[in-house]
Amino acid sequence: MNWSIIFLFAAPFIGGIIALNKANANDSLLKVFLAFAGGYIFSITIIHLLPEIFEAGADAAGIIVLAGFFFQVFITRISDGAEHGHLHLHQHHHNMALPLGLYISMCFHAFSEGLPLGIIQDGIQTNQSLTIGIAMHELPASFALISILKSEHLKKQLVWLLLVVYACMAPIGLLVSQELSSILNEGIYTRLLAFVAGIFLFISTTILFENSENHQFNGRKLIAILGGVTLALVIYWSGLSH
Repeated sequence: MNWSIIFLFAAPFIGGIIALNKANANDSLLKVFLAFAGGYIFSITIIHLLPEIFEAGADAAGIIVLAGFFFQVFITRISDGAEHGHLHLHQHHHNMALPLGLYISMCFHAFSEGLPLGIIQDGIQTNQSLTIGIAMHELPASFALISILKSEHLKKQLVWLLLVVYACMAPIGLLVSQELSSILNEGIYTRLLAFVAGIFLFISTTILFENSENHQFNGRKLIAILGGVTLALVIYWSGLSH
């Protein structure tokens, strides 16, 4: 489990460092990475997470998936899409209430995603798929968050502190659920996984559709999406072979 903690911390931390050291937040390379992440997250949700959830037969699993989806809709209204890497710097006018609400919602979002990892019941494959999926969208999410905080002209030391705390949220979610795993049964794990699957469905489809221009994908983005799908399939098939 240690590699998961390191990976979940490193991805948002690296995204934040890139934002802190970059003068221009509008980067076409970020959009290509988002397309790759969107393809991967959507694919693991469809071919891995949802089948596992419904195979486990948890009560009201479909409703919980919907709850996760609309939870993310609510978070997006507060965060303005920053948790899936979208930047709207022009909409922020140095009112501390807005970045504070954004930051809290983003932290809660990251914490909730780490929860299922601490009580994984079926071994390495689900752990790998979820960890990589979370890390892939936390990197651009952190990039967007720190870029927005920078635009508020906060002190650099404070932004660094906020970055470190944010990078810790998914690992903390993992550790909290790991500590509670002895009193949480498999049904709770499946429900948490269903909730995160709903979050992933919203994030991945939003990335794929908002990242397209005139509802079309250019060559680079299409290749990036297919690359994400391929990675998801490789991880899935490698799990079946063990």
